[in-house]
Amino acid sequence: MRYKSRFFGHISPVGRRYARAIETAVALGVVVALCVAAEAGASSSLNGRISFTSFRDGALGDIWTMNPDGTHLRKLTEGPLYDAQSDWSPNGQWIAFRRGPNASQRLGVWKMDLYGGDQTLLAQGDPAVPTQNATQPAWTPDGEGLLFRATLPPFPDSDTWWMDPNGNGRHLVAHVAGEQLYPSYSPDMSKIVFTTSLTPTDRAIFTMAADGSQPRKVFDVFGAYDSAPAWSPDGGQIAFESDHDGDMEIYVMNTDGSDVRRLTDNAIHDEGPVWSPDGKRITFTSGPEDLEGDIWVMDADGSDRTQLTDSPGRDESPDWQPVPHLGAAHACGDVTHAGTGAYSVLATGKELDCTKAHEVATRWSESALAGDADATVRGFVCTTADAGYDALKVTCAHRGSRAQRPQRRGNRKSLAFIWRAS
Repeated sequence: MRYKSRFFGHISPVGRRYARAIETAVALGVVVALCVAAEAGASSSLNGRISFTSFRDGALGDIWTMNPDGTHLRKLTEGPLYDAQSDWSPNGQWIAFRRGPNASQRLGVWKMDLYGGDQTLLAQGDPAVPTQNATQPAWTPDGEGLLFRATLPPFPDSDTWWMDPNGNGRHLVAHVAGEQLYPSYSPDMSKIVFTTSLTPTDRAIFTMAADGSQPRKVFDVFGAYDSAPAWSPDGGQIAFESDHDGDMEIYVMNTDGSDVRRLTDNAIHDEGPVWSPDGKRITFTSGPEDLEGDIWVMDADGSDRTQLTDSPGRDESPDWQPVPHLGAAHACGDVTHAGTGAYSVLATGKELDCTKAHEVATRWSESALAGDADATVRGFVCTTADAGYDALKVTCAHRGSRAQRPQRRGNRKSLAFIWRAS
């Protein structure tokens, strides 16, 4: 017999444990939000889903999402055009991406919701001018706009442009000699990092001020392909790809170009690094050559490399969904990297270390998986909100004694994590 949930109707046996856990949480007074809205002033984010482009079903290239352990894949786009370069909005509710071309439509920037709905064209070149395109979108950290690469008048090469989330107000941010590629704001929006082609065989990584002034080269090995820069969530580092040591590898450096460290060291092609929202991990594409690869993930220091996809052909261009969390927090990483349980634990308060935060997250997860989610765990009161794709964002605040609350409100211990039942 199929289990009937009070909230979800008839569901399969696979979903019974998850539904029972949710219902128990509701019965205990835990609030389950219907959606995750952007949290005003959010300064930390949890790790949600990973988006990527795949050619796995014979298509020209479509965008998929998956859990950060490679499970529960979902195809978001489908059609005759090449959909790639997905980029999650800061609130985790939208994905910007590049689509095209075909005989009548140039490359353009589109957006869609986190499930692939409401697909909308935001910007493209003049269809009558084959050299005009709009590509490589990157949301601004405040969610109020997108940077993108465009070949539009008055210059013949590609430059950095800006538009609002509806495609309005498009304007040129900067024109630098040579093509500009992969532009993105630093987390504090004070700088933009990008790649420039200095010669047909030499790409370099630059930064510039947010208004497009003061371009500065921060990394360049002559004759090498140095590209795809990505800011760390704290704004202190830039991950990038380079083939200056013989084949394409993933590197990290300080934002001024100092302290360059190689994270991958192998004979295969590693490219397109993207940080997890909590800054603890990096996802990237790796394979025998640039037209054959899969999505991998590793710790931010290059250790614990794990393959997430294994498909003939090519999976490429991953990006990581942020799930906003209000207030500053320190990242404690996953309790588990695969399967059921707690992911991407964040902790606040000087007296709450990561060991204790993991203990609370583990205890709540175990009780939820057993079908009896604890509203109170070791002095912490836990509430939940929907994080999309059958995941929950769990937030636990320490009650403390009544006498302590007025003096210690600013340092009140709390934690948050993403919980998955499958």
